[in-house]
Amino acid sequence: GGREGGEKPYLFRASGSSLRFKGFLAVYEEAKDEDDKAEEERKREEIPPLTVDELLDLVQLLPEQHFTQPPPRYSEATLVRALEEYGIGRPSTYAPTMATIQQRGYVERRDSRLYPTEVGIVVNDLLVEHFPTYIDVGFTAQMEENLDLIANGTKEWVPVLHDFYGPFSATLEQAREKMPTVQMGNEPTGEVCPKCGHALIYKYGRFGKFIGCSNFPECRHSQPILVKTGVKCPECGGDIVEKRTRRGRAFYGCSNYRADDEGSCKFASWKRPLKQPCPECGGLLTEARKGWAKCIACEDEFEIESLPQAQVERVEAR
Repeated sequence: GGREGGEKPYLFRASGSSLRFKGFLAVYEEAKDEDDKAEEERKREEIPPLTVDELLDLVQLLPEQHFTQPPPRYSEATLVRALEEYGIGRPSTYAPTMATIQQRGYVERRDSRLYPTEVGIVVNDLLVEHFPTYIDVGFTAQMEENLDLIANGTKEWVPVLHDFYGPFSATLEQAREKMPTVQMGNEPTGEVCPKCGHALIYKYGRFGKFIGCSNFPECRHSQPILVKTGVKCPECGGDIVEKRTRRGRAFYGCSNYRADDEGSCKFASWKRPLKQPCPECGGLLTEARKGWAKCIACEDEFEIESLPQAQVERVEAR
């Protein structure tokens, strides 16, 4: 520490680690790149052997400013890892969980990262406020453990259900009385309804965000939100857009499709299209199994990494 002019002392602190006992390192040492900057930085931050109350000489003082960075947004893979670490969910439930939070519009995927939507934030805030005991990773992990014990016969299911349902039922009744109704959406799209001429607005439903008529319930016209992929339809040259089924599953179809026109383009695919054409025939490539692309024309398959990287552009869902 230091004191100047009778002022309060300033405390200088260093943190790091020093090897006291080699243990398994006596026979094993991880290979390191001598040019690795991170390794060099680690060596500079190592603390030499010290004793309690040892006097030190200040050789140099380098003022540095650091800003706290927020943690990176979850991707689907890192979110699954986080769920595993908390003991939440099982391998069979991870994929449906990822699909549900996106289908209901709680999060949206941008550049492979998951971002909470306005709906997701509002739903989360309401649930945390009115169901604090249950919107908790500790509770969920404990419930998962109890279910595993029931499955292997270690616990009886009736007492577990009884202990859970009584308090939960009371909390649910209180929430029904106190939880406010929140109207989401009603943001204008700038377009008019093709059936009645009223303004079209963005709405939120059970399976996520969609476009509906502001004259509801008199007019029940609705339509999905089309996300352009930047890929042209191989059959008619129209735009391939991302669409969703009534259950919220994403697929890709031609923007020229009209439900009331039998002659309109019927092209559709469950597979995400790539902007890179097939190197063999020039046909449309779609993502097949992980890391592979398949041509819908010649049916040849290619490793995506083997395609010219300057031209490969995967179409990310938004």
